[in-house]
Amino acid sequence: MYQILIADDHPLFRTALRGALAELKEPCNISECETFDQVQENLRSGDTDLLLLDLKMPGNNGLMGLMRIRSEHPQLAVAIVSASEDQSVIGSIRTMGALGFIPKASSPAEIRTAVEHIFSGRISFPEFSHTKSDLAEKLRQLTPQQLRVLQFIAEGALNKQIAYALNIKETTVKSHISDIFRKLNINNRTQAALIVQELAIPD
Repeated sequence: MYQILIADDHPLFRTALRGALAELKEPCNISECETFDQVQENLRSGDTDLLLLDLKMPGNNGLMGLMRIRSEHPQLAVAIVSASEDQSVIGSIRTMGALGFIPKASSPAEIRTAVEHIFSGRISFPEFSHTKSDLAEKLRQLTPQQLRVLQFIAEGALNKQIAYALNIKETTVKSHISDIFRKLNINNRTQAALIVQELAIPD
């Protein structure tokens, strides 16, 4: 039996998704989360086969949340469910390793088709999503810890604050920052913060 985790902060949409998935050909056990922290806690169990992730749920900083999940759980199948159908965003989602993009305007039948494609080893994206994102390619080079450090940099945290939050030495933070700058081909914290801003999802 497949284990599916629905991650969305809108109860009505979670109910609609659950209803669509109830008619899948394969039997599924469905769980729900409404914050990104709950998603991370749930994924630590290692039982989830497919995560249906809303990019704008509380605690999920746009594409940064997807990057962290893909980095920390590389074997997990992830499909994005979003009201935004921005072509560049969908291209980035695909480059980051998600297996599908499901618009929130999709019918129950379309949702089931997308999920069944993923379960059968295929991907499910709109035709226009084939363009690769250079930024997403660069971000895929970062380790899970480096992604956390990048997020703290974007929030304006000092090295000492980052070290305390991650329970690591300040020298380790400096080493991570040097690696981040090199991999992203940037020179300062302002540029790092701008990159994280680019990962936000347009309204």
